[in-house]
Amino acid sequence: MRRWRLNRAAILASTPLRQALGLMALVFAILLVTLGFAYVALRSSSEDSIRADLKQQTAVFQVAANPETLSVIVSAEARAADPAERAIAFVLADGRQVGNVHVVRKSGQWVIGRNPDFPALSQHGYFTLVMPLAGGFLVIGESQAPIAELTSTFLAILIFSFVPSVLVSAAYGAWAGMRTRRRVSVIEDTLDALTEGRLDARVARSAIRAARGDDLARIGARLNVMAATQESTVEALRQVSADIAHDLKTPMQRISVLLSQLQTELPEGSEARQLAARANAEAEGAVAVFHALLQIAQIEGGSPKNRFTPVDLGALAGDITELYAASAEEAGGQIALAKRPSGSMMVLGDRSLLGQMLSNLIENAIRHAGDAPQITVEVVARDELVELRVRDRGPGIPEAERGQVLQRLYRLEHSRTTPGNGLGLALVDAVAGLHDAQLTLSDNAPGLVVTLGFPRV
Repeated sequence: MRRWRLNRAAILASTPLRQALGLMALVFAILLVTLGFAYVALRSSSEDSIRADLKQQTAVFQVAANPETLSVIVSAEARAADPAERAIAFVLADGRQVGNVHVVRKSGQWVIGRNPDFPALSQHGYFTLVMPLAGGFLVIGESQAPIAELTSTFLAILIFSFVPSVLVSAAYGAWAGMRTRRRVSVIEDTLDALTEGRLDARVARSAIRAARGDDLARIGARLNVMAATQESTVEALRQVSADIAHDLKTPMQRISVLLSQLQTELPEGSEARQLAARANAEAEGAVAVFHALLQIAQIEGGSPKNRFTPVDLGALAGDITELYAASAEEAGGQIALAKRPSGSMMVLGDRSLLGQMLSNLIENAIRHAGDAPQITVEVVARDELVELRVRDRGPGIPEAERGQVLQRLYRLEHSRTTPGNGLGLALVDAVAGLHDAQLTLSDNAPGLVVTLGFPRV
């Protein structure tokens, strides 16, 4: 069973994390809109208050009837006021200025500049009010520092509200995502195992009890029920198949014996004797089918595992290849071991079953790889596996049918005219499953490559 690994893609793809981030985004949007309305309202109120204050300040200066008096009043106010908070200047008709700032008229507007005799100006600008008085212009400016402070306050509120929300939501989402991902991974592993034919796979009860009553727990429980039902159904079918094969094997063997006796008692060369010989051959074929079905049932039951011992797959491949060399030559072709594997090619298994599995593959290749079959057997070490490969140069198997040929009694259309019962590759698949081997069928361009990857001892 594959192990679940944490990775950023899996966590980011998890529904709980996305929901947490979505909820966080919604809360932040609401917070942003609420603070935005509050900020606009407070800023507008502050600006109106500053402008009203400016108008009130002009009342003091409107009592002066001549420029000299107004100049004195402005000078006194200028010395008392900090230009960083309030700017005041009076421009006389002759261009002279008094005040704590120096003003310049540009494009029809008065621009406040620094007076070297007074401290620095406000860094935030001014709200200004210009009024014609005593033949000149009175310019009063109120610093926009309160507005800047208001903006800074709202930004601080926004940041200190948003950042903790992001961190808390992201942390919760990541935790919930990892927790859910682990549980989903258990369900995925179970589904993978069931897909691969391991019908005894179940979602661990601890994973169901950990979050009793939620949707994933219910899915896990129902998956276990479905798997148990499927296992019992398949087991019943296998048992029926095995029972039928077992019950019919002995009668068919007796029929074969009787037909053999009948054949010997009939006159040599007679039509009746030929008919008895054909019937005997058909009976022997049926006996072979029942024997193969029983053997597959026994293999799938797992009972041979108690006989497993270390087997040198390289040496076994050499022996079986040598054994079938004559058969390949009789068929007009040849079989060869690609090269004697170097080093240890030890796997854990049943030597007789492994030998029968390889024999089935070679017999299939001889039978279906054309008039002059060219067969290559190869054993190589690959990472933690020992791979056994059987190649031929025949018509091969269409990709769409490679999964079906592993089923019992399934035969390709072009193979129906050749001897066989459609159980050879089914037996190979059963032996591979018993030995935890990876069985793959691929294209040899032309021909077929059957690869079996066994765990290395």
